[in-house]
Amino acid sequence: MTSGPVLVGYGPEDRGRGGLELARLLAESAGRSVLVVCVIPDRWGAAGMGRGVDGDYQSYLEGLAREAVEHASAVLADCSVAVESRVVTARSAPAGLSQAAQESDAWLLVTGASADGPWGHIALGSTTDRMVHSSAVPVALALRGLRYGDATRVGRVTAAVDGSPSSHGVLERAADLAAQVGAPLRVVSFAVRAGTMYPPEAGLHAEDRVVQQWREQAQAMIRADVERLPAARNCDPELQVSDGHSWREALARAGWVDGELLVVGSSASEPRMARVFLGSTATRIVRHAPVPVVVVP
Repeated sequence: MTSGPVLVGYGPEDRGRGGLELARLLAESAGRSVLVVCVIPDRWGAAGMGRGVDGDYQSYLEGLAREAVEHASAVLADCSVAVESRVVTARSAPAGLSQAAQESDAWLLVTGASADGPWGHIALGSTTDRMVHSSAVPVALALRGLRYGDATRVGRVTAAVDGSPSSHGVLERAADLAAQVGAPLRVVSFAVRAGTMYPPEAGLHAEDRVVQQWREQAQAMIRADVERLPAARNCDPELQVSDGHSWREALARAGWVDGELLVVGSSASEPRMARVFLGSTATRIVRHAPVPVVVVP
């Protein structure tokens, strides 16, 4: 766990403040500073004729970037922790944010939702989509239209586990996050029941029995993962299994509190690569999550 800031990307094209709200929640809950980063493109790369010709346009972009960070600073003016801002030049926004995260030893990288997405849900824009496929640090995804009260802190951290070998790593990262922000930990296994599992002549109780057996197995899996947590974490998480006939229903039935965070794991293309890469299950959870999601490598 690094000692760096909560880094939030905010560009001239951003209209919402969800990412800034989430960055403030995380920073104030953990007692860390906020670093607002605005990336402008390096259109020409190495020095040459084009750079001089396009100098006016570069100045225009720099002016937009300054306005963006000034607006972000105004939104975060009443933040109880230190807020810094930085304008960086890079070949792309994801490259600039990744570089800034590395240089600042960022704890988390926060991104806002796309303006094209549904209100109250996470929508991955082009920059965010690339970040969750390339970031070396956890990426926190804000809901579109996210707002918190001034005194709101992280209310609970929920780890989404599925019994896979990587689930325990997700649980450990979620436990660390909960300890950092001073919030209780919950461990949930989500599942979707598509259609009817058995024909009508088998009886309605047959499906109920199968579901109950699955619930018991899932609970045992969750307990085994929790028991493997180091004793130093000293946490006693709530355990829950949440299912439904769709991912939206399964997520909704879990129940959520104000200021909650959902932690999901990524799947790397190579085991040795500590990079965020969303798998199919994590993608579905992110799409239907009613709270901000932290994707961990």
